[in-house]
Amino acid sequence: MRPKFLRVIIAILVFVAVFIFCTVYFRSNVVPTVMGSSIAQVRAIATNAVNIAATAVINGGITYDELFEVKYDNNGKVTMIQANSPRINSIAREIANLAQANLDSLGTQEISISVGTFTGLALLTGFGPDITIKIVPIGTANCDFVSYFQSAGINQTSHKIYIDVYADVNIITPIDEPTVQVKAEILVCENVIVGEVPDMYLGMTGVNDMFNLIP
Repeated sequence: MRPKFLRVIIAILVFVAVFIFCTVYFRSNVVPTVMGSSIAQVRAIATNAVNIAATAVINGGITYDELFEVKYDNNGKVTMIQANSPRINSIAREIANLAQANLDSLGTQEISISVGTFTGLALLTGFGPDITIKIVPIGTANCDFVSYFQSAGINQTSHKIYIDVYADVNIITPIDEPTVQVKAEILVCENVIVGEVPDMYLGMTGVNDMFNLIP
C-alpha cells in the first residue's frame, strides 16, 4: 500500500472519528443545555399567558350562585348541589379561547446563552459572550373546572371551585422541537354550605363527576 494512500485513509478515519465525537458531544452536552434554557423560558412565558387569561375572565366577577345552586329539604339537609352547566362551559370556553389567543401572540422569542455554557463544563457555565437563539413557541390551551368539598366545622362544608388551565406548547428551535406542558390552577369562587351534606359529596373532586351524582 502506498504511503500517500495510507495517509489519505488515516485522515479519513480521523475525520470520521472527530465528526462522531463532536456529534455525540453536541447531543450529550450542548443540546440539553440549549433545550433546558429554552424550556425554562417558554414555560415561564406560557404560564404567564395562561394565568393572564384566567385572571382576566375571573376578575370580571363570578359568584358561587352563578355556578351552583344548593337545595335543602325541610330538615335543613342538603338534597342537591346543582351545577349551572351552560355558565360553567361558557367560562371554560372564554378562558381557553383567551389563553389560546395569548399563546398565539407570543411570536418568536429570543434566549441568550453564554459561549462557556455550550462547552457543557460546569466551571465555564455563564462565562463568555452571549449567543442569541431564536425559538418559536406554538401552543394549544384547554381548561377544566375542579370542585373540592371539605369539612369546615359542625354542619358546615367548604365548597371551592378551581379552574385548571392546561397548555401544550411545542418549542421550535434549530436543533430540536420539544413539547412543554404548563398548568395554572386558579380559585374561581368558594362557599360555605350550612347544613348536613351527604357523604357522597365529601372528598369528591371534578365537576363532571358531580354531575353524575346529582339526582
